[in-house]
Amino acid sequence: MKRQSEISLKDFQRYFPYTPAALCVKECARLTALRRHVCPEPILDVGCGDGLFARIAFENAEVWGIDIDAKEGRWAAASQAYTQVVLGDVTRAKLPEAFFSACIANCSLEHVPRIDLAMRNIWSALKPGGRVFMFVPNRDWAKALLSYRVLVALGATGLADTLQQGIDTFFKHEHLYDANGWQNVVAEAGFTVEAVEPVLSTATTVAFEALLLPSLAGKLNKTLTTRWTNFPSARRAFSLPMYALTKSLLERSDPTPTAEFLVIGRRPEP
Repeated sequence: MKRQSEISLKDFQRYFPYTPAALCVKECARLTALRRHVCPEPILDVGCGDGLFARIAFENAEVWGIDIDAKEGRWAAASQAYTQVVLGDVTRAKLPEAFFSACIANCSLEHVPRIDLAMRNIWSALKPGGRVFMFVPNRDWAKALLSYRVLVALGATGLADTLQQGIDTFFKHEHLYDANGWQNVVAEAGFTVEAVEPVLSTATTVAFEALLLPSLAGKLNKTLTTRWTNFPSARRAFSLPMYALTKSLLERSDPTPTAEFLVIGRRPEP
């Protein structure tokens, strides 16, 4: 049976000109996972960043973005992906009550120290019956990194654990849970948990790691200029060969979904 690709060429060609390759792999795989579900508008995008994900995922839909970072908020507004952009902290920002039919949180809530307050604010902003779709990291996602597994195979378990902790610190993960842990976070906010779906394979983690070092230049560029890349038109010419490389990495690695969960919660009807 032919293995279904986690990343489409169309998404990759749209994403790669504007983002480092490592980030592009993750974001395109999340787009594929999200498209298995219906996200009715109006939609709230929590931690919206520059707006690229929403622009591709929710074309021609009413979407509001919220981000605590003013620089990201300006890019989000310029992206024209949003009906409105709210600059503020999702734990206490004033959002319209019972207004949104869906909320997407694309790997943003694990960075919020008071995730309980964020979840309650999202609950209030959703209509009864509205759903939240959260991409969140699996607690042990970094154990699928090739470098981690090599260290374990060599007997350097302590060093491997230090590497795992260092990576999670670098990515500022305030919350890391297994499936039950994430289910509790959502349920404690008053949501009915409809699914905790494992998404993003070990293969995406391997590809992410392989492409991470050259992608660090994009991180530096973003720090200096507020954007990941400076020459999207020039990068577009390299989309196809980079996609071929990425697809090769994915096909050679384990397709088991180990990296993240897509947690779906529903605000109960009255």
